[in-house]
Amino acid sequence: MIPNGDFEAIDGEDASAIRHVVLLGDGLGDLARVQQSGALEGRLLPSRSEPWKLTLLSASDVARTSLRPDIPHDATHVVISIEGNRAIEASGVLGGQPASFEEGLARLSFAADQFEDQVEALIRAGQATRLPGVICTMWPPRYREPVRQRAAVAALTIFNWRIFRCALAAGVSIVDLRNACSEQSDYADHTLLSMSGLRKATDVIFRALGEVTRRGAGTEVFW
Repeated sequence: MIPNGDFEAIDGEDASAIRHVVLLGDGLGDLARVQQSGALEGRLLPSRSEPWKLTLLSASDVARTSLRPDIPHDATHVVISIEGNRAIEASGVLGGQPASFEEGLARLSFAADQFEDQVEALIRAGQATRLPGVICTMWPPRYREPVRQRAAVAALTIFNWRIFRCALAAGVSIVDLRNACSEQSDYADHTLLSMSGLRKATDVIFRALGEVTRRGAGTEVFW
């Protein structure tokens, strides 16, 4: 594993290569809020001296285009990030009342199977671009209710393992965000990151992209 660090630690040539990042998936979709309020440069990465652009393509965008998303011609890198907290909520595994523990686990496993299909589709779409890229794990939620928080974190562990399994099989590097955002101030609500959290997540993502650009394809874990 490569620990998180300042972006300045990346070789200058590799850093300058990161010009246009395409985000596949919904996990960091709250970057759109920042994008609407002005240029991202200097807001998320104050240390970045090179200008960069961001294009957001949701998982549904990829699905509608039969895994051939409309990638900008000047794109330089791909980041896959999936919103697992909402996926878990949508599956109903936390709010349901299964007849048995076995049934509850079966429901969670089925939801994870569907999630894994989405992960595999996004990885295929990302690799089809032939651009350097990484896939991100999902950060834990911040629910106030202790029981709900424990249940959500346990479910998220299973979903994150599916991300690891798909990434290892495809030879994609992983950005593990589970420990990147560990303070309450890193969250805007129970699942969305604040500006502080986005900055921390983006720091490690850009560090990983720099490393991947320099050394080429292969699986490595950055955190």
